[in-house]
This record gives sequence, structure tokens and C-alpha cells, in this order.
Amino acid sequence: MIRFVAERLIGLVLVLFVVSAVVFFLGTFIPGDAATILVGSEGATPEQFERVREELGLNDPLIVQYANWMKGVVRGDFGTSPITGRSVNDEIKSQFPVSMELTLLATILSTVIGLPLGIFAAIHANRITDFIIRTTLLVTFSVPIFVAGILLLLIGSRWLGPLYTSTYTPISEGIGKNLQSMILPTLSIAIPVSAMTMQMTRTSMLEMLNRPFITTARAKGARRRNILYIHALKNAMSPILTLLGFQFGILLGGLFVVETIFSLPGLGRGLLTAISQRDYLLMMAGTMVIAATFVIVNVIVDLAYPILDPRQRDTT
Repeated sequence: MIRFVAERLIGLVLVLFVVSAVVFFLGTFIPGDAATILVGSEGATPEQFERVREELGLNDPLIVQYANWMKGVVRGDFGTSPITGRSVNDEIKSQFPVSMELTLLATILSTVIGLPLGIFAAIHANRITDFIIRTTLLVTFSVPIFVAGILLLLIGSRWLGPLYTSTYTPISEGIGKNLQSMILPTLSIAIPVSAMTMQMTRTSMLEMLNRPFITTARAKGARRRNILYIHALKNAMSPILTLLGFQFGILLGGLFVVETIFSLPGLGRGLLTAISQRDYLLMMAGTMVIAATFVIVNVIVDLAYPILDPRQRDTT
């Protein structure tokens, strides 16, 4: 197990190093730079551009710029934004909790919806109830998240009354008000995503229900509930957990549409602003945080496999 964890940690470091290099060097292909934003494009002289680029270190070779940036990252310092003048660490600290909360709530709700429906669909496979469940959720999955968000925003503003609020409230100001501001964004993500969870659960459960050990358990007279929820579901959870881990990372990195629709001050919305303002330090820091969270969550998922399936303990 120690070797397994060590390998995953080494992989985490390598992934973050590759991500940092790719994001840094690809950012150089975007037209313009921070100097263009600070000086402006009208009436500015070449000398002004040159002076600002020299102050920001933009005239240094790319490898030198990358090395200087990485020195700060290793120390936990992402630098100071040349655009806003604020610490990038402070920007990330204010934006990341919003995105993390939304991702957690959406993952939990999609699991609460998709997991039971997937089990029920597997138990009633190829029956009318199975067809209705799969059709309904697949239809919702086909609706783009931004469309679902706009529709929920319209419904909330017109008919939900006290359950709807148009401004984000942090948890520090009250859990109730915070959940009130997060319920519609969460629903706009969780309802479509729950279709994937349902389909994976159904497929995995059907595979387990047809395994010989389930037939043996039935022949020995085991209770139906034990067969379904102890024998079948426990062994079917590995691929479901894998899906949830990938969903979590994808959601965290793809919330910019929902955060923009519902005016949430999250990391996705912050990245869009950073890109539009050529704020490369904030853009790279946000990307690194998303990548690190994605890898850490999937390492946790990997560590959960031996708990669910003791046969994997000898291989870790």
C-alpha cells in the first residue's frame, strides 16, 4: 500500500509539472500580453510597451520566465497579478471554495439521483420501468448544461420565490442562505450528469447480477436484499467510483458557464476573466489548482478500490 501511495504521489507531481509547462508555453501563442492591457492600444508609444514588458520580465527568454514562475510555485507563491495588483493566492482562495462547493453539491446530488435509479433499472432490466427511467434521464442529459441553467434561472426568478436568490452568499454568512444561492446552479449540473451515473450503475449492476457468485448466493437461499446491496452493489462500485472521480474533475474544470449564468464568483468564471485580460499568472494558477484537485480526487478513488474489493489489496 505504501508503494502504491508513493507511486500516485510521484504521478501527481509529474502531472502538475507537465500541466504547468503546457499551460505556460501555450499561453505565449495567445495574441497580446499583460503590457497591452496595462498600456492600452491607443496612443501608446513603443517605448511605453518596452518599459512595461521590461518591468514584468516579458523580455526574458520563455524558459527563464517559466523557471522564475516555478520557483515561486514551489514555495506556494503564485505571484502578484500585474492586471489587478492583487496576490494571485488571494484570488484563488476567494474563488476556489465557490467552485469546490458547487462541484461537491452537484456530485452528491447526481449520485443520490443516479445511483438508486441505476440499481432500480438493473433490477427491472428490459421492462417498461427500465425504459422510462433510461429515456427520461438520457433526454435530460442531451440538454446542454447552459440551457438547463438558463431555464432554471427563468423558473427560479418567476415562480420559486423564497427558494431563489440572484446573488451568491458565502457559507460564513449562513448555511441556509448559501444553499439557497447554490440550489439552482447545483440542479442545472446534477440533473444532466445523473444520467451518466445511472447508466454506469445499471451496466455495472447487470454485469454483477449475471456473475456465478450471485447464482451461488441465490442457490444458498441468501436474502434478495443481501444479494443486491451486499454482494452485487459492493462489487459493482469500482467502475462507478471511477466515473464519479472523473466527473468531479471534469465538473470542477468546466463550471465557467454555470458560474457565469448564476453570477457565482468561482474559479471557472475567474479563469474566463483572466484569459480575457491576459492575466497569465491567474490563469496558470487556476489551471494548476484544477489539475491538482483532479489528480488528488482520483488518487483517493484508487485508494478506495482495495476497500471495496479485498482481492486488489495484494496488488497495491
